[in-house]
Amino acid sequence: MNKTFIIVKTQFEGMHCYPEAPGEVSFLRSPHRHIFYIEAEIEVFHEDRELEFILVKRDLNVQLASIQLKNWSCETIAKVLQDYLKERYPVPAELNLDRTRYVNVKVFEDNENGAYLREL
Repeated sequence: MNKTFIIVKTQFEGMHCYPEAPGEVSFLRSPHRHIFYIEAEIEVFHEDRELEFILVKRDLNVQLASIQLKNWSCETIAKVLQDYLKERYPVPAELNLDRTRYVNVKVFEDNENGAYLREL
C-alpha cells in the first residue's frame, strides 16, 4: 500500500557535546557548533495539501528555536522532533484510524553525517 508524505527541510545552528565520546574523537566531549539540517517526512491522507508544507516548516522552525541541545545526539533530536510532529498533527478524527501519522525525521550535522528515524 502506498502512503503519501510531505517533506519539510530546514536547518538551525546549535551547540552540543558528546560527553562519552571515544578517545579517538575526544574533542567531541567539549561543546561544539554545528549547522543541523532537518528533513521531516509527514504522512498526509489526501493529495491536495492536507498539510501546507510552508506552514508546517514555519511551525517546525518555531519549535527548533526553543530547543536547548546540551548533549543531544542527532538520534535524540530526530526522536524529539518526531514526537512533536505526531502530537502537533494528529490523524484527522473523521478517518477513524487507531494510530498516529507516520513521521520520519532525518538530522544531519553540517549536512554530512546524521541519523534517520524511520517508521516501518
